[in-house]
Amino acid sequence: MEDHSRSVNLFAERGETSRFVSAEITEDEDLVVSGHDIGKDPQTFFGDGDYEFWLVVHKEEKDLVLLALLEALYGGHFSAVDELRDYLNAKNIQYDWQVWS
Repeated sequence: MEDHSRSVNLFAERGETSRFVSAEITEDEDLVVSGHDIGKDPQTFFGDGDYEFWLVVHKEEKDLVLLALLEALYGGHFSAVDELRDYLNAKNIQYDWQVWS
């Protein structure tokens, strides 16, 4: 299996207030989605030029997040399996494809 990154950048915007958001799987297998604001808004609200925040989903709950995201993305889609397979192929994520007839 190919080694995939354990983190992704979700959002980046530069401006008076810049925001950067990423997600990662930690060494403890927790999911952490974190953000970092820099500039005007943190200075206005907190008296400091930057502000960091994060959400941690512990490894015991991570599968529930996966299922909820799959439901949000593919729920109600006749071609859900095909769409997911296409996505996994595009991301070069290995999987087993099985059929029975």
